[in-house]
Amino acid sequence: MALGDFSGVVPREYSAQIIEEATQASAALTLGQRLPMGTRITELPIPKTFPKAEWVTSPYAGAANTGRKNYTDIGLQPQVITAEEVAAVIAIPDVYLDDNEINLWNFCRPRLAEAIGVAVDDAMLFGVAGATPPTFPGGGVAGVAQIVDPAGADDVVDAVNQAMALVEADGLAVTGHAADLIVKSRLRGVRDSTGALLLGTEQVGQTQRPTLYGAPIAYNPFTQIGPAPALPDFITGAWQYLIIGVRQDIRFKLDPSGVILGTTTANSVSGFQDNVTPMKVWARFGCAIVNPPTVRRPAGSRPFAKVKLSAVTSAAGALLANHPHGAVGGPLEGEGGSERSTKAK
Repeated sequence: MALGDFSGVVPREYSAQIIEEATQASAALTLGQRLPMGTRITELPIPKTFPKAEWVTSPYAGAANTGRKNYTDIGLQPQVITAEEVAAVIAIPDVYLDDNEINLWNFCRPRLAEAIGVAVDDAMLFGVAGATPPTFPGGGVAGVAQIVDPAGADDVVDAVNQAMALVEADGLAVTGHAADLIVKSRLRGVRDSTGALLLGTEQVGQTQRPTLYGAPIAYNPFTQIGPAPALPDFITGAWQYLIIGVRQDIRFKLDPSGVILGTTTANSVSGFQDNVTPMKVWARFGCAIVNPPTVRRPAGSRPFAKVKLSAVTSAAGALLANHPHGAVGGPLEGEGGSERSTKAK
């Protein structure tokens, strides 16, 4: 197959496959609200005040019992979303192109999708310095999220509950959770007092998606981890207020004579000299975080909360006697662990 057959816009079925795989590699793309963008810069109207309705017969409705309706304000303000380019360049050895038994697309696609997903999460969830466009929210979702102190939590389950409660206190319903992959080990096998697993699943298309407290949870290996309290491994919230603009489908181009310039001569690549074919993949996304007015926070709510579950002192699988829904323990006999009582001791 000629190289020119690969270049340009990814075929629709392949593009959908890449976007789906990139979504699976990105908590932001999994949980956030995606918005098609017709231009590079889009202004999204969002409410800046919470309207108030009153009964017409109320003495507070201007003129009592006259049928006059009270005026309320539902002013809008523009939220600017700017599409920025995310890209990756790889070098494909020519022997793979020449070998008819090797499926080039299946070889490259998963890695490229993962690279895009990691870049999206670094920018949109954490606002990583030097890896985030200046038009994106500073600090990402983690930068605006409310904080739960791990030291004030009885156990990891209580820490999750506290984070969700912060969002709910602002008048918003939690729609999902983003968690580092290591969080799975802190929650796996945890049961309530009836023996039911805390973690569940929901059917989405042909796949099952994990849930926590009935809301979907996206597990991905975060790059921003460490001992610093500001680096959470669990973020919960109303994810429809993370707006992700999609300006351009994923595109790619192959150039057998292209040159990839690295930071040093040692990691630079010449397609002609090194018998490789450089491949460039790129897409354009925008990002905005909305603080919607609610009945609890008319001036603007805070839709996210974060906690560092790895800093909670309760060990995974230990008896969690202080759980608000009853004591919980590790896996029951025959399900990956020794039998544990689910009754408080």
